[in-house]
Amino acid sequence: MLLSMAAFSLAFLGWFNESWLFLYESPIWLNRYTEYAVILGFGLWRIHAEQNPYTRKRLIILVAVVTGFWWLIPWLMPVFEPYTGYVWNQPVFPALHTPGTLTFFVTLLLVFLFGRRIICGFGCPCVGIRETVGFPFRRFSLRGNRAWRLRHTKWFFFIWYVGVMVATQFPPNSWTATLVGMFGLVVGLTYFGSFFIVPLTGNRFYCRYLCPFGATFGLLNHAGFYGIEMDTEQCVDCRRCEQACDMGIPVWSQGRETGKVTGLEDCMGCARCIISCPTDALAIRDVRNLLRPALQQNASHLLKRQNPTLPRPEPAHRPVAERLGDWHETERALSLEEIKRHADRCLDCGDPGCRNACPLGNFIPDWLEAAAKGDWQRAGDLAHATSPLPEVCGTICPQHRLCEGGCTRSLMEGAVSIGAVERRLVDQALNAGWHPPSPAPRSGHSVAIIGAGPAGLSCAERLNQRGVAVTVYDRACGIGGLLRYGVPAFKLDKSLLDRRQALLERAGVRFVLNTPVDQLLLSRLLQNHDGIFLGLGAQQPRTVELPGQQLAGVEQGLCWLERINSGKRVSLHDRRVLILGGGDTAMDCARTARRLGAAVTLAYRGPEEALRASPKEITLAREEGVRLLLEHIPLHLEGEARVSGVRFHIPGGSRLIESRLVILAFGQQPAPPLWLDLFGIATDKHGSISVDERGHTTHPRIWAGGDNTLGPNLAVNAIAAGRSAAEGILAQLRISLRQRRRA
Repeated sequence: MLLSMAAFSLAFLGWFNESWLFLYESPIWLNRYTEYAVILGFGLWRIHAEQNPYTRKRLIILVAVVTGFWWLIPWLMPVFEPYTGYVWNQPVFPALHTPGTLTFFVTLLLVFLFGRRIICGFGCPCVGIRETVGFPFRRFSLRGNRAWRLRHTKWFFFIWYVGVMVATQFPPNSWTATLVGMFGLVVGLTYFGSFFIVPLTGNRFYCRYLCPFGATFGLLNHAGFYGIEMDTEQCVDCRRCEQACDMGIPVWSQGRETGKVTGLEDCMGCARCIISCPTDALAIRDVRNLLRPALQQNASHLLKRQNPTLPRPEPAHRPVAERLGDWHETERALSLEEIKRHADRCLDCGDPGCRNACPLGNFIPDWLEAAAKGDWQRAGDLAHATSPLPEVCGTICPQHRLCEGGCTRSLMEGAVSIGAVERRLVDQALNAGWHPPSPAPRSGHSVAIIGAGPAGLSCAERLNQRGVAVTVYDRACGIGGLLRYGVPAFKLDKSLLDRRQALLERAGVRFVLNTPVDQLLLSRLLQNHDGIFLGLGAQQPRTVELPGQQLAGVEQGLCWLERINSGKRVSLHDRRVLILGGGDTAMDCARTARRLGAAVTLAYRGPEEALRASPKEITLAREEGVRLLLEHIPLHLEGEARVSGVRFHIPGGSRLIESRLVILAFGQQPAPPLWLDLFGIATDKHGSISVDERGHTTHPRIWAGGDNTLGPNLAVNAIAAGRSAAEGILAQLRISLRQRRRA
């Protein structure tokens, strides 16, 4: 960008010297030709750097036309053009901007036949300097409804230009000389002056709002044969076309509404919208389509590609026999090349559905792009910018409902494997030397976090990064909450939590584990800290009215999993286990029992499409030998001292399924400690702590978030709640600091 601004300044200085200063005379330096030399120099670099084959070809033509026709021919062998009327100086070929010349009329004809791209896309120095020198400022382009409405400002300059066209057809007088001279001055000042506002407006400000010549060609876009059409049935609403358009044309919305781009007066024919379309929904039309009706000038045609689809490569799982014999993760680790191949399928949508569907708003397209390039430092920074546990979210999040469900490629040949990449991204980043950014200097404030689950860890990480001293308390011996004790090791490797604890401790977070928090300890924490965050979770099993559930051999799924995950594994070889439920906890229990050697049956009251478990978990459970019984409504458990089976209502009657071990996996619910009332912390009828949008409880110095406020929920939502509460705590600390300073 600094080099670009220097080049812009040099081009301006050349024009200013030739027009007013007259300090230096040279055929190639500090005059109007300086701009063309700058375009050539930057153009060669842009051509070398450009990866899109169509854009590279267009840049080659653009730079060659500007260098040859606008610089070398006028300088080395000037050809004076015939003209009509009374122009202000002798026109030298190509005299495009001089009305009445041969170049002017030929260009108008070509634009009528093929569209404005004939000049703006392939031959205009005004565009050339913005395509080459101004390219680093593309992302600054003004977009949105207000910016789109402002495009009408160019019609003032267009009307002035029409006045110049008329004036040059008559002998000059003081009025016409003033009209023409002022026009040249204003165009020069706005053209070169717009160079210096590109960091604010982007590199197309002049083309969109001020260029009278572009306005002329834009009208011919409408009047002639040029057009951009959209096949709405092929469009997958990725909106890459709008993201790619420098001119801010709402390509997607216009195409969706009318089947074509209606804002043609602003279309410069760069075809970025066309070549960015992953489904060939957009296509250019011009006079050639009259002669060749079957011609489709879509992305595949322009890019000479055979097949625009990139099938989803499914992450591989270990063989069933192998994974049933251990407790290691089911999914094979992706290699570096596999990570890049998965990440490279990202379309970089204009309106990224993946990010919109993520409760954390993760920068998914950005870290996918970094991963595809092997830039692990940037990928690590981006992944951790919004999430303190990206490897955990990549492992256990229901991506089919969130990011991958919102992925545009899911409407094509399969979503990008976002979860698989996110799971391995941290490993690769750490192996490449990445480390979390250093926290801000200590502010003198301190906060106690009660609960080392996803919400607590998220709150702790955000506060620590902002300079707050953080101490995390938890009754368990390790961090993670349900992630550690409620999720089996074959689903989430617990070493990831240990590594995360080490990273947080290295960053300054202090952990006090194996320490239950009671009324006395909370009172002491309130005295010693500026704020408290409660991340108590929802770890009480949800009970249902089911006769016989008090019998021996009936286990609550969450308690049973916690015991197994703590290392108390008992062989169930040759035993039959019956599991009731249809969520991920039920699947976790079923797959755990299979690894303990049991023959497992899982019964669910509804049809398969109503199962709450993720499709991946259902598939894995079936692969591992779990038998699923659907539309089995439990009536009661049978047995005397010990359970012997469960009686179900099924379509057409009832059925008894025998089992000496029945696991009830109906989910969990909050279990608020009794001391909440003693501290004035309100709860709702379900036992969830009542909080505002920033996680503030009814106690002035206590915040809460996660399952103890949301009820049983996703880990990613708990992380988002912890992050939001951290922002609320920081805001309150700033207010308190200002009040102390005033006092």
